[in-house]
Amino acid sequence: MKRWQPTLVLIAATATACGSVSHSIRTDVVQPRSIAVLPFAGDASPALRAAARQLLASRLLTRGYDVPEAAWVDRVLSERGWLRDPERSAPTSVPMPFAEVLQALGTDAVAIGSDLDESSFNILVLRRQAIGGRVAITDAAGREYWSANHGAASLGGFLLTSGQVFTELRAQAGHGTPMASLALTDEFVADVVGTVPMRIAATSPVIQPPVISAIRATRSAGSDGERVVVEAEAPRGVTLRFELAPYIGGIPMSELPDAPGRYRGAQELPTGTAITRVTVRARDAFGRESKQEGSL
Repeated sequence: MKRWQPTLVLIAATATACGSVSHSIRTDVVQPRSIAVLPFAGDASPALRAAARQLLASRLLTRGYDVPEAAWVDRVLSERGWLRDPERSAPTSVPMPFAEVLQALGTDAVAIGSDLDESSFNILVLRRQAIGGRVAITDAAGREYWSANHGAASLGGFLLTSGQVFTELRAQAGHGTPMASLALTDEFVADVVGTVPMRIAATSPVIQPPVISAIRATRSAGSDGERVVVEAEAPRGVTLRFELAPYIGGIPMSELPDAPGRYRGAQELPTGTAITRVTVRARDAFGRESKQEGSL
């Protein structure tokens, strides 16, 4: 029995095991100012891949990069056939036309997470849970400005003579849970993004919220009541919605294919519905919002 004690002492210390991040930076590729984070690929669950993507976007923001919102990125990719279901697939599963993708997204680079995987085992005396994968920032020519491979893991086990029985029991209960997985994912992303060169936000031009103009609202007889059509001008690619106070809000507007920068939306109302105000709201890729009122 004594011959097992050194082994138990070795494997039972509870700790977070995390190797150094293997990364590379190409000095011949220009540092990007804006980066669109694409859906992660890998065998990890859709929820974990989505969390890793959001955490990566948030941490890139703190390092001075402009990062468009995930919903906006997915809409652009979907409209052009580069993304069908972000929970089941990633745009990197097919050859990426990087120049076209970046032009559509309006960014200098994309961040691609691949091979995100979660592994876990628990045999009481030894438990291990790990999150690993690869992340790269790629420019329009398909060149990787930065890339990293990394894995974050938690280790633990029982050592009955250590006085840590209850602590380990709690750790065993949390092992492999969604919260434990999310904590490791956050650690993985934090370690990886820590190797991305900082970009000083003050050197980037200040971009104002999207400007809305030329609002025009018309009211006419509809198929079963009245139809209100609202048009407005705004920068290309933004998300526009209008509201008819005091009743209805969040009505989507679509950019007209034959008139870039011109948007239109419609809503059916009961005949004689009183409308006190028409308001158009715009939100751009980076979450900047604006609104403008119009008359009916």
